[in-house]
Amino acid sequence: MISQGFAAVPEQVRAAREFVRGLVGDGHPRADDILLVTSELSGNAVQHGSRGAGAGEEFVVSVTFTATAVVVAVRDGGLTGVPHVKAYDEDAIGGRGLALVESVSRRWGFQRDSAGTVVWAELDQGEGP
Repeated sequence: MISQGFAAVPEQVRAAREFVRGLVGDGHPRADDILLVTSELSGNAVQHGSRGAGAGEEFVVSVTFTATAVVVAVRDGGLTGVPHVKAYDEDAIGGRGLALVESVSRRWGFQRDSAGTVVWAELDQGEGP
């Protein structure tokens, strides 16, 4: 597993995506999906993962490679709410993140402990979900 922390501000979602791009490379058959998952999970960490402490908050992106899968996990300090796919209005400008993650992943889930929440997604190494 390879991990890196980022400040929990919207501008760092791009930095998280670039970190993961550097690990998987543009030639990986699932690079676009892996980067999409990274963006959505990182964006959710920034939006929903705060403990309300303000400055100093961060989210941590981890990538694990196995023979058959790539797992992207994002830890944040959030301790409330249950990450779930939401029903959304077609005209809504948000609320599709986990639905996108679900559509390109083999499976996804979350774990919570006293330090916060980890939301993860497992993608096949090969072509397509």
